[in-house]
Amino acid sequence: MSVPQVSFIRWFFFVVMAIAFAAAWTVAFSFTHRTLPWLALLAAVDAVIALRVLGLPRGRCGAIAGAIFVAIAVVLSSLAIAAISIGGPAGFGLVESLSRLSPSLAWELVRLANGLPQLLVYVVAMELAAWWGHGR
Repeated sequence: MSVPQVSFIRWFFFVVMAIAFAAAWTVAFSFTHRTLPWLALLAAVDAVIALRVLGLPRGRCGAIAGAIFVAIAVVLSSLAIAAISIGGPAGFGLVESLSRLSPSLAWELVRLANGLPQLLVYVVAMELAAWWGHGR
């Protein structure tokens, strides 16, 4: 069975929605000062809603898109949280903190902030998004 052709703009909005979720996750961190890994499960629900609202295909393509949505949200929010944790006390904004944050320091901060329980939540969220995105 062939995958129906979907316009580029729908996929673009899908990625924008993932980035917006990461931004909302970062704002939640700013208020609570906690990483809130359970929001990855909410990202899985948001991925499925985005797939359905934008009319993106189900099946293998939808499953991969759902998992990528959660991965984008987790990675971008983790980087933003690491930047805020380092730059915030020094008086830097998010963009300035991200520009000064080296990849090795960002990786170390993300690794220290996310232990095995958090990683398991992220994996479960990606699996749920893939399963729901498949649309069985």
